[in-house]
Amino acid sequence: MNPFYYGQIVKDENFCRRPELVDNLGGNIKRGQNVYIQGERRTGKSSLIFETIRKLKKIRLIYVDLLEVKSSDDFLKRVVMAVVSMEKSARFFEQIFQKLAHIRPIASVDPLTGLPTLTIDAAVELKPDSIPGVLDLVSSYHSKAKPLVVVFDEFQDVLNLKDARQTLALLRSKVQFQSDIAYVFAGSIRNKMDSIFNDPDSAFFKAAIPIQVGSLKNETFQKFIIGKFETGKRRIKPETLDSIFDICFQIPGDIQQLCGALWDTTSSGKGISEEQLPSALELIFSHELKGYETILNVISRQQLKLLTALARMGGKAPMSSEFLKNSGITQASSVRRALGRLVDLRIIFYYENEYRFINPFFRAWLLNKKL
Repeated sequence: MNPFYYGQIVKDENFCRRPELVDNLGGNIKRGQNVYIQGERRTGKSSLIFETIRKLKKIRLIYVDLLEVKSSDDFLKRVVMAVVSMEKSARFFEQIFQKLAHIRPIASVDPLTGLPTLTIDAAVELKPDSIPGVLDLVSSYHSKAKPLVVVFDEFQDVLNLKDARQTLALLRSKVQFQSDIAYVFAGSIRNKMDSIFNDPDSAFFKAAIPIQVGSLKNETFQKFIIGKFETGKRRIKPETLDSIFDICFQIPGDIQQLCGALWDTTSSGKGISEEQLPSALELIFSHELKGYETILNVISRQQLKLLTALARMGGKAPMSSEFLKNSGITQASSVRRALGRLVDLRIIFYYENEYRFINPFFRAWLLNKKL
């Protein structure tokens, strides 16, 4: 069985140990300290949260995924349903009907499990002024005997709401008084998370302690990867691992995806060298091709030209004369506009003074196809 997991939350033996981060996050959660976790996509933020809470054992989790949240109504209903997924007692349903009668909850029985379940009348549109009531409901399930931690994942997407400022202000007004509950806000878009927690004009300015989740230390993660390959009697050469880490920009989730493809394209008892990398990449390309084609359909010819140049030369100096000459784009202003558009489309992002591909395999595909 393929031992590499990506694109999902991992725990126990599938979680590569990050003791300093686990101890830091766990200590803050135990004392009710609010935290915001910043890390680029697929660095393992969600897995870190779940593994930390698993080790704490007695703490209960309310997990709210805010990816692509569209409205305050959507936001609030996600919070309520996250509470529903944690609590199924009759007392809980009674509290829902008492405290949140205005959202018109509908109780029913799941025909498969026989357990009570709850939905919200789709005709009811919740506004930000429902936030205090919803968070009061959350708070009612916290006690010393059964402490809660509330996680808002992809929290930066709250900024996409039409009434984002009001939503954040009302959220902060309740969170700051629930000092015994730890709130964890995780996000993958650095500039948006910074604007929420580090901008003096933001309601959440300095409202939580920052924890940065970056790439795993090469030595630690390489031992983890080698151990996974050894479960299938496969030996991977150190230089091959170095190439994998370079292709994937040191991002743990992408490294696991490429290693998973290597597993699927090699045989037990064989050594794995760089000669096997093209076959593994082709497997990934075949799975992701429709996504690549979608990107090509929404970008201009000029933007494609810039992407291929970034793939070849890297994104540290895209406005330099050398980059312009080799990219075939004559004006720095054209590069600047194209970079802005590609960032908005979330095809590339800016990190540590460099423009990088959000999906490193799309970069590898561009290089392979020589577009």
